[in-house]
Amino acid sequence: MTYVREARRMFPKTPFRFAWHHLSHASAAFAASPFEQAAFLCLDGKGEDISASIGIATGKRTKILYELPCENGLGLLYTLVTYYLGFDSLGSEYKVMGLAPFGEPTFVQKLRDFAPSDANGALRLTRHVNFTPTSMSQAIDALARHLSVAPRKRKEPLSNAHIDIAASLQTIFEEEVLKMARFARKATRQTDLLFCGGCAQNCVAAGKIRRSGLFNRVFTSPVSSDMGTALGAALLVHQELNSSCGGKIDPNGFYLGCEPGDAPLEASRYRLPIGGTVHKTAARLLAEGKVVGWVRGRMELGARALGARSILGDPRVEDMQSVLNLKIKFRESFRPFAPAILAEDSGEWCDAEGPSNYMEYTAYLLPKHRYSVPAGLSGLSERLHFPRCRLPSVVHVDYSARLQTVRRSVHPDFHKLISEFKRLTGVPMIINTSFNVSGQPIVRTAEEAWQCFRHTDIDYLVLNDAIYDNPNDKTREEKTSWARQFEKYS
Repeated sequence: MTYVREARRMFPKTPFRFAWHHLSHASAAFAASPFEQAAFLCLDGKGEDISASIGIATGKRTKILYELPCENGLGLLYTLVTYYLGFDSLGSEYKVMGLAPFGEPTFVQKLRDFAPSDANGALRLTRHVNFTPTSMSQAIDALARHLSVAPRKRKEPLSNAHIDIAASLQTIFEEEVLKMARFARKATRQTDLLFCGGCAQNCVAAGKIRRSGLFNRVFTSPVSSDMGTALGAALLVHQELNSSCGGKIDPNGFYLGCEPGDAPLEASRYRLPIGGTVHKTAARLLAEGKVVGWVRGRMELGARALGARSILGDPRVEDMQSVLNLKIKFRESFRPFAPAILAEDSGEWCDAEGPSNYMEYTAYLLPKHRYSVPAGLSGLSERLHFPRCRLPSVVHVDYSARLQTVRRSVHPDFHKLISEFKRLTGVPMIINTSFNVSGQPIVRTAEEAWQCFRHTDIDYLVLNDAIYDNPNDKTREEKTSWARQFEKYS
């Protein structure tokens, strides 16, 4: 491969070792987990020539016992339907997961006929599919003929049929993941499970495994995407060279990135006086309905913002979801936001199955907090705009939330902010979404945070121990155009 040849050219005296993709996923998950030995279920689109593996991870060895080839993979089917629904970049599967609760699973049988499965979760697609553009295009055409529904083109409105197809796909995905988890329990005889690989980012399915009771404990890797394989590969090689455990990562936190550094010189003109601590001032701004960028301490490792590079909001504000999606994140209106909730209060609000330090799984709002939804709501817009509880901006249409439980021992700084917000409002949670706009990586440094901040309508930026006003000079027309866009695509 070209990149391997290039690396050998750059480092001619450095020995190279190969680490298998799924073993790297499992190794990274094991290192972050509290387990000494566990089964692993690794699911993704493609790693070498396999898409799913089941095995056992210990301190001395990570071994695959069972695997599925790519053409039989659940990840491949999910990616295919993601393209079919008009989300055109690899890695947009999470959008389909967020869309699914708006629909009804009326296409389950047709999708199952297109990709039947066996008792252990192996799929058999009715035609050969791989990840090349030509193959995907041909498979999309075949799927459209099979479903009798035209594929959605990018930026086209979502039809009810498209939404129901998303719901059907997610239903199948959850059922097949549970099949594989049952098989993993039987094949390995382990009582703890590591859920890893790109498909483990499907936090709804991760929650289903937890609630199934199949395992005593389930740990979902906080670096389940391919970025985690770099860590896993290093740990595997360490294990190989030293005949010992590759080491454990502190389970109390995944804040392993860089510090933000100093604010750019330009920012000094917009620095605000702080009355009290930065936590009290930021909590007051949030309670007033302001959107706050939050950049403090070392950056999180993984796909989720966990309170070090975050955009924050008040979950009580009814239109905060639409404000954040269209005005700041510049993304689809139906996308939900996650609550960061004080761990000690999580049981009062939802059916949390243990800690969720890394937003690993969805929990469901307790019935006592729910609003009844009237029958007859039709269309994405109607279902999206009807509030499900008094915290409408963090509860999805099915009363679910991909929560982050914030413990003082793991992230005292973020815990302090949410505690101040609770003191002011009585609500022990805030909206927490990653500090970036759609299609861009999470900001890393102070300079990146400042540039993202000044080109969006985030109201204030907390950077290190200072708070800054937004210097953007958008006209009133530009600042209100997001609302029309929201209505257009809702």
